Amino acid sequence: MLLLKLWNYIRGYVIISLKGFFVEKFINICIHRHILLWDVKRLKDGSFTLKISIKGFKLLRPVARKTKCKVKILEKRGIPFIIHRYRKRRVFLAGILIFIVLFNLLTSFIWGVEVKGNENIPAELILEKLAANRIKPGVIKYGIDTDRLVNRLMVEIKELAWIGIYIRGTKVKVEVKERVAPRAIVPKDQFCNVVAYRDGIIKSIIVRTGEPAVKVGDTVTRGQVLISGRVSSKNQEVPERLVHASGTVIARTWYEAGCPVETRVNEKARTGRVTSRYRLKLFTKEITLFGKKVEYENYDRVTEYRGLSIGKNLALPFGLAVDRFYENIIIGKELSLDEAKKLATEEANRKASARIPEGAVIVDRSMNFSESDDGKLIANVVIECFEDIGVEEGIGE
Repeated sequence: MLLLKLWNYIRGYVIISLKGFFVEKFINICIHRHILLWDVKRLKDGSFTLKISIKGFKLLRPVARKTKCKVKILEKRGIPFIIHRYRKRRVFLAGILIFIVLFNLLTSFIWGVEVKGNENIPAELILEKLAANRIKPGVIKYGIDTDRLVNRLMVEIKELAWIGIYIRGTKVKVEVKERVAPRAIVPKDQFCNVVAYRDGIIKSIIVRTGEPAVKVGDTVTRGQVLISGRVSSKNQEVPERLVHASGTVIARTWYEAGCPVETRVNEKARTGRVTSRYRLKLFTKEITLFGKKVEYENYDRVTEYRGLSIGKNLALPFGLAVDRFYENIIIGKELSLDEAKKLATEEANRKASARIPEGAVIVDRSMNFSESDDGKLIANVVIECFEDIGVEEGIGE
């Protein structure tokens, strides 16, 4: 339906009113002569309104004369009428033509690159690699082989587990998934031990291949053999054999962190004074327009960019950036001992939690306060976990 309306608008059509005693006969004759009519509506006064193409309207005079019906044009719609209306305004038509050409030219380039999904990999690194492969603002978007580019970036950035590159309008949208570093794995055809990658107390041990070197309840240290790849025989005359040891060793582990308790903290507060600078973006260049010099000793910088775009994906290479500098003053604030302890405990808990590897199960948290050598009060947080501490290590390494 939408395509039909668009086609009629391109060809042009007129809306007419039809009055007379033989309107039905008028319509039947039009149908018989293959004159297309649509949107036929009957009004309260007995007249009709309908739409007809320009070509069909030119064929109506003999039909109207034969049926003695009166035809009146109510409205003219479509591109042919627009062109006819402005046919003498050559500058105007030339301007429209130039606009269409420039618009198509501008939308043939990339004007924005967005990166999503990265946490540890800097966005600047991904943008740098993309730029080295012709993906940057100002580059024509046609002919870009995204599949080839994906394969190249997977090789160049080892930390990537997956990357997707999509061209949407004048934007390139990049979605990434970062690789989780696996533990070292020794090839199956090589002999190895299972050793502890950190200290802990053995909670359970399941041996699939090899010989257990520890038992439940043992305290182990980093690098200690947990499952040996050297399997001995009860028969002393039979020499030991080497195997690829494997299994699961769950241990109790602890992660600790401390934070000093500070009853006096410094906080930033804005004074209300602000200085603004304006930058105009034209294609890939930026031009500083005007703005005062920043004379504040301490400030926060907030940048707002207002770019021209049509929809979400059709960005245009024009925009205005506003840098606002808000003056700050540093204010010393006194906290009660309980408030200071709470803040220090939260920070210590955050630090300890950040060290816990993926897959570990937290079973307990404990907190205490101690005094350092210089007399400061320290908040200590200890998080107890259950985790698999076994990693493979080649025999003889």
